[in-house]
Amino acid sequence: MKNDIIQFLRGKSILILGYGREGHSALEFIQKNLPDAAVAVADINRIEIDGVLTFYGPDYLKHCKDFDVIIKSPGVAIKNDISDEDKEKVTSLTDLFLCFCQNPIIGITGTKGKSTTSSLVYHILNHCGKKALLTGNIGQPCFDIIDQLDYETIVVFELSCHQLEYVRTSPHVSILLNLYEEHFDHYAKPEDYFRAKKNIYRFQSSEDLLIYGDIFEHATREEIDALDSETVEISSINIDDSDIHTSLLGEHNKNDIRAAVRACEGFGLTRSECLQAVEDFHGLPHRLEYVGEYHNIKFYNDSIATAQEAVIKAVQALGNVDTLILGGMDRGLDYHPLVDFLRDSSVRNILLLPNTSRKFMGLFNEKNYRQCLYEVKDMRAAVEKAFKETAPGKICLLSPAAASYGFYKNFAERGEDYINKIKEIAQEKETN
Repeated sequence: MKNDIIQFLRGKSILILGYGREGHSALEFIQKNLPDAAVAVADINRIEIDGVLTFYGPDYLKHCKDFDVIIKSPGVAIKNDISDEDKEKVTSLTDLFLCFCQNPIIGITGTKGKSTTSSLVYHILNHCGKKALLTGNIGQPCFDIIDQLDYETIVVFELSCHQLEYVRTSPHVSILLNLYEEHFDHYAKPEDYFRAKKNIYRFQSSEDLLIYGDIFEHATREEIDALDSETVEISSINIDDSDIHTSLLGEHNKNDIRAAVRACEGFGLTRSECLQAVEDFHGLPHRLEYVGEYHNIKFYNDSIATAQEAVIKAVQALGNVDTLILGGMDRGLDYHPLVDFLRDSSVRNILLLPNTSRKFMGLFNEKNYRQCLYEVKDMRAAVEKAFKETAPGKICLLSPAAASYGFYKNFAERGEDYINKIKEIAQEKETN
C-alpha cells in the first residue's frame, strides 16, 4: 500500500491544503518517503514550517492552480472558491487510503452516532479475537496506521462528510447510520453535504456490503436500490431489543449496536458472539455521558449533540429531563422541529446560550411556549441557573443542538467546560 501511494505522488508537485492533524500527517509521510518532492502547505492561519514553502491568509486557496496534486484536510471548506479544473486535482488522506489499501475496511458515517458505532465495531472485533485498527474522524489520521497493517488487519474507519467529500473509492463494508441537517456552513448548498455522505456507498462493487440505518429522510430506499440494485448487497438490521444488553441509553444507541453487529458478522463472527461483546462496551465521553449527582440533581453531558434530532433522542432516552441547555454557533438551521418537540415535552426549564439564544427565544415565543426560558451569557451562568431551577431528583442535560465553534475549540472542550463548571459550583455550594 505504502509503495503504491509513493508511486502515485512521485514526480508531482503537491500542495497540502490545511495544516491540522491530517495536514501534519500528510507532510510527515511525504518528507519521510519522498524527501525530494516539491511540496508546500497552505492554510488560512499563519504557518511557518522549516524548509517548507507555506502560504497563509485569506487568499491561501488561490495557490491551488500551481500544483499537480492537492491533498485537502477535512476542515478546509472549498465550496466554489477554486475552479472545477483545480477540484479535479483534489485528493485527501482518506481518498488515497481507500484507493490503495488492500485490507478489508469497515467504513462508518452518519450525521450522528458514527464515533459510537465505530468504537463498537472495533471493540467487538478485538473482543472476539480479530485484529483491528481504528482510524479516521475518531482522531487518528489513517496514514498514521499504515506501518501497523498486516494481512490480518481489519480497518475500522470513521468517516466524516468532510473526509468523504472527495473520495473516489468506497469501503468494502459501509455503514450509513442517518442523515440530518448539519455542517451546511461547509458546503455551497445542502445537497452537497448529502452527496458527500453518500460517497460511502457510491463506489461499492458486487463484493461489498451497505448497511443502512435511519437514512431515508434524505436518501430514499428507492434511491439506494437504484444505485446498484443488481450488484451491491444492501442490508437492514433486524435484532430484537430483548437480545441487546447494554449500558448505552436510547433507541438510537440500540440502532448503532445493530449496525455494528451486522458489520462484524461479515467477518466470521456469530451474532451471539457480537452481542456478548457489546455487554462490555461503555459509552464515549460527551455522548449522553452521566456526569454525576450533585445536590440532588443528575447532570448529563451530551455536548456532541450538534443536530436537533440528536437532542430529541437524548431527551427521549433519559426521560426525566427538567432542565435543558441549548445553543452555540448559529449555522442557519431551521429549529422548528426541535421547538415543536420541546413545546410538547416535560422539559420545564430551557437555558439558551449565545449566539443562537435570540433565535431560539423568538421561535419559542412564536409557539407560545409556556415553560421557563432563560438567556444565559456563558456556560458558568447556565450551570448556576441549572442548580437553582432544576427540580430535586430530576435531570439537567447539556444537549446544545448547535456547534461549539466561536466559543470552544470543539464539542469536547465544551463538554469538559460543562463538567468542570458543575464540579466547581457544587464545591462552592458545599463550602458556603
